[in-house]
Amino acid sequence: RAAMQSLLATYVLLLLPTLLIPYITSFAPPPSFMSRNNVAAVPALFATATPSSPLFETRAMKKHEGTLSSINSLEAKVEDLSDSDLVSLLSSLRSKPDPSKELETTFAVAREAAWRTLQLRPYDVQVLGGLTLHSSKVCQMATGEGKTLTTIFPALQAWVEGRGSFIVTTNDYLAKRDAGILRPAFEFLGLSVGLIQTDMKEEERKIQYQKDVVYVTNSELGFDYLRDHLSYTAEGCVMPDAWRKRFCLVDEADSIFIDEARTPLIISKSVETDGQKFNTATTLANALQPGIHYDVDLKKKNVILTEAGYEDCQRALKVESLFEVKDGGSWAGYVVNAVKAKELFKVGVDYQASADGSTVDIIDPFSGRALVGRKYADGLHQAVESKEGMSVGSQSRVIAKVTFQSFFKMFDRLSGMTGTAVSSAGELERVYGLEVVEVPTALPLARRDYPDVVFKTRNAADNALINEVLGVTPRPVLVGTTSVAQSERIASALTSAGVRCEVLNAEASNAGREAEIVAQAGRSGRVTVATNMAGRGTDIKLGGDASAMAKIYAKRRVVGGAEDGAEYPCEVGTDVEGLVDAAVNAMKKAGITAEKDVEDLVVTACDATEAEDDPSHLTAMREAVAAVRDKFDEVLKAEKEEVLAIGGLYVMGTNRHESVRVDMQLRGRSGRQGDPGSSRFFLSFEDDMVKVFGGDKMAKMLDVFRVSEDMPVEAKQVVEALDNVQRRVEEEYEEVREGVLGFDEVLDGQRQVIYQDRMEVLNAPAAEFDELFSQWAAGVVDDIVDGSKGDGDKVSGLIGQFFPVLAGGVLDPAQLGGKGAREYLKVAVGEAVAAKMGEQGEARDKWRKTARYLLLVSLDNAFQDHLGNMDSLIESVTLRGYRGLDPKVEYQQDGFELFKGLQGTLRRNSVYSIMNQ
Repeated sequence: RAAMQSLLATYVLLLLPTLLIPYITSFAPPPSFMSRNNVAAVPALFATATPSSPLFETRAMKKHEGTLSSINSLEAKVEDLSDSDLVSLLSSLRSKPDPSKELETTFAVAREAAWRTLQLRPYDVQVLGGLTLHSSKVCQMATGEGKTLTTIFPALQAWVEGRGSFIVTTNDYLAKRDAGILRPAFEFLGLSVGLIQTDMKEEERKIQYQKDVVYVTNSELGFDYLRDHLSYTAEGCVMPDAWRKRFCLVDEADSIFIDEARTPLIISKSVETDGQKFNTATTLANALQPGIHYDVDLKKKNVILTEAGYEDCQRALKVESLFEVKDGGSWAGYVVNAVKAKELFKVGVDYQASADGSTVDIIDPFSGRALVGRKYADGLHQAVESKEGMSVGSQSRVIAKVTFQSFFKMFDRLSGMTGTAVSSAGELERVYGLEVVEVPTALPLARRDYPDVVFKTRNAADNALINEVLGVTPRPVLVGTTSVAQSERIASALTSAGVRCEVLNAEASNAGREAEIVAQAGRSGRVTVATNMAGRGTDIKLGGDASAMAKIYAKRRVVGGAEDGAEYPCEVGTDVEGLVDAAVNAMKKAGITAEKDVEDLVVTACDATEAEDDPSHLTAMREAVAAVRDKFDEVLKAEKEEVLAIGGLYVMGTNRHESVRVDMQLRGRSGRQGDPGSSRFFLSFEDDMVKVFGGDKMAKMLDVFRVSEDMPVEAKQVVEALDNVQRRVEEEYEEVREGVLGFDEVLDGQRQVIYQDRMEVLNAPAAEFDELFSQWAAGVVDDIVDGSKGDGDKVSGLIGQFFPVLAGGVLDPAQLGGKGAREYLKVAVGEAVAAKMGEQGEARDKWRKTARYLLLVSLDNAFQDHLGNMDSLIESVTLRGYRGLDPKVEYQQDGFELFKGLQGTLRRNSVYSIMNQ
């Protein structure tokens, strides 16, 4: 027996290090170790937070020390100025010889304006953040440090220097919220504020884009860029002419610059599709077996048919080859997409059924929101619809696309801010040329981040999490999940355990209550289960948010159903209800009844200070909301003290995310502005990320040593192994992004040339347009002469096809085969073009209108075909990589040849269409 024990001990020492688990034991108490009323009882072993560094400890902050001191020294001076003198001072800076040298004064004015209009005085760390953003860097500021207010500084300085600003956020909610918060300060100083929302019409977008500071989402800004380059009239373009010269400040920069950079923005048009083919492919895919007919690559989210798979599919479909093009396409794409839909795309994780069950809505992996109207490309969306038994919709054809990398690099001045960017600093500098600078927190970080606990199964991890929630009641808890299905499962288990919880995920029934859920998530006893809370851009305030709840109360009182599903901290009383009802009646008399207008007015009433010219209904609503807020605040202040005493917000994660940055964003919801808090992740060896990157080996070792499901594994080496897994995932996705960028850099150069040509055609004045078309016609002559190689008959025939007025023996045959043929033909073609244009006046204007349209249509059709060819080329050069060739080099070379052909085709098609119409 002793010999066997010795042998087993030796085996463990030799084998386990190779699996990164030298021992499997728990150094910590059971998961529910946190004392209900005594946070200090938690062993110091698990505390990893350290006090924040002094403000100027880093070199990046040290360089701003003198500037910050100058800004602070100006504070007393600007405080003494009247409102009009303060505005005049700012305006005078624009006329200085070098406005960029007036930075200190601009920032001092911005700070004073924020205090006068918002009753908020930016901290020194926010001024430092503003200086960092102005320096065209990515500013990392912790959650709750006031990034929204920080943006006033660089935006105001950009205005002083004569350029507008885009403040880019990740969704419409944040764009509207941030615009509403800072609008009073900007407008007080004489700047106009624009807001772009998804449902805005073209005319309204154009108006909003002309404003000095424009709040817009990254996707809407990118899509408007593409849509402008598909417009057939100059009036249809919505972005300002000098948009590239504007200062572009990107919020949640790591999410937009990195996470969303894997997928390009695409505008497509619907084309007819064969629904029966998709359904047949789905039936066939369900009959195929993984490992026999196809292999699944979970890392790259791809499937590869085996030889047996190809043969069996061909036999089942009764075709000689899956790649045989027949009846509009080959079967290969249908089958592969059907298998992808079966193996890689999960309902509740990647997509969900729409509210009426007729279509599939993609779920944004970064925010958990449903992307209504978006579709997967290349037939994949239709394959998913077929898998779910829905009627297959129309297929899409790409007509314009751009990556975020290529788009944002077009701006002359670019910066970003986020709570987590340091870990991706290398990629941000390499791709965008942006240095990452970390700004210290105003108060020391008090949050404790406890080591992950890992369980054998997902079920055991979920049970441990639920027990932890029960053990820390009444502390507020935020449970972060990675899918809709998981959030529903956790919520159901909590309900069964007697815990009431709120769910915030992509389901339509939950998304509409987002503001209410977040506003109350920090209250005592609250449990919130959220899908990817990390991407929602909202702060959870301990004890609850009285202002947010007052907004919700007032809005619901106006539109009706104030008590519908809402839980307020207390009854407001009949006196306050009377004030609110009086304000509501005043609004209705003023004609403000639409929900959007009501929301805008309530936001203004809550966030902006009173102005002399405020209408009476706004003043009444401001007083009413203030009364509601005061009532709520009486209760919530005491509740905040209670929550602070028991440890603050506890964040629990169910899975590691694809990036450590997203994990840190989730943890960062707790411990804002020096508040206490804690975080912990409850993981399992069954989690997708762990399984894909080798976690199955660890799970098998647990089976060997008969580790029970409910035993938490907290060994340092296990956590390090999971860290390694996460790093591998990040490396995989970085490789994907680099691949997307490498290919798009080639396409971007071509896109810039085509879009520049298109804008010249669209905006060219009359005389310039005539000259432009004449040049294109002369270019066609060059193409014909060069291609005919002295064959006069061939030249005559081609010239007659492109320029019908020169057909039928009009040209001198003796002049067509010699050295002077090119010059002779250009003179003849010039006369034919002039005759086609007609005399100056109404006839020439009518020709220009028709010709301009035909040129744009020809250009668009040619470029759309080119995009399809370039997509096909990617697949081709990827296969060449298996032969030892560099796919990017091959793509660049072949893509250049395709583009040369495109320009000639575009010129010939355009001239032919116009001269023959």
